[in-house]
Amino acid sequence: MNWISSLFFRYWRNVHFSAVVVVSVILILNYPAINGLISQAAIGSFYYPFAKLKNLVVRLSSVDRENEMLRQSLVDASVRLSRLDEAERENLRLRAVLGFEPPTGYTLMPAQVLSISGGRIPTAAVINRGEHDSVYVNQPVINRDGLIGRISSVTADFATVQLLTDPVNRVAVRVADSREMGIAKYTSHGMILDNFPIQGDIATGQQIVSSGLGGVYPAGLIVGTVTEVERPAEAAFSNVDIAPAANFNSLEELFLLRPGGS
Repeated sequence: MNWISSLFFRYWRNVHFSAVVVVSVILILNYPAINGLISQAAIGSFYYPFAKLKNLVVRLSSVDRENEMLRQSLVDASVRLSRLDEAERENLRLRAVLGFEPPTGYTLMPAQVLSISGGRIPTAAVINRGEHDSVYVNQPVINRDGLIGRISSVTADFATVQLLTDPVNRVAVRVADSREMGIAKYTSHGMILDNFPIQGDIATGQQIVSSGLGGVYPAGLIVGTVTEVERPAEAAFSNVDIAPAANFNSLEELFLLRPGGS
């Protein structure tokens, strides 16, 4: 068998040429039976492979379109799920503020935060309330955690809130327990209680509330909690750090305080 294989590979060109000549002669002589066999062999050798390849390409194209539709459906489902999650979180927040009571002598006007400015530490927020809602400059703004700030400017439909984190903002406050007074303000290191006497009655964990002095903020609004007290030797004032009651990096629903029942 090896010598036959060697002989075939040696003279394969001649064998190929001879086969072509024989097939051509048979086709010229037009023997129907033989021509049918040759046609079937040609179709089986050339047409069917390309037909199968075409069918494969069509199926792959169909699968690709189906995969694209499935991917789009998955994205749509993910977006809908995210919206439902956000709606549930908003529902929980709103439920939490339903029982929130305003200070005595005030009513609450809800407002939505539209934008926040100030860089790493926000110092101002734009809300969806304005002159059409009877909003005015210096109107106090709170949320369910505590004091947020005051209205600094107003347009017809919007207003800007100056947050307590603005270094130029100041709040006259008291220690809730001892009733001793000081000034709460924000610095680059956080909120502090300024001008608090060195011998003043204060300790960590005590609550700081607005005093009502100054005519902007009503008394009793929660400002923060004392986190550290230092009494430097021969100093006139203590160094008091305060943790703000409100999280100024996650402001969403706010309330404007309106005097009386209006």
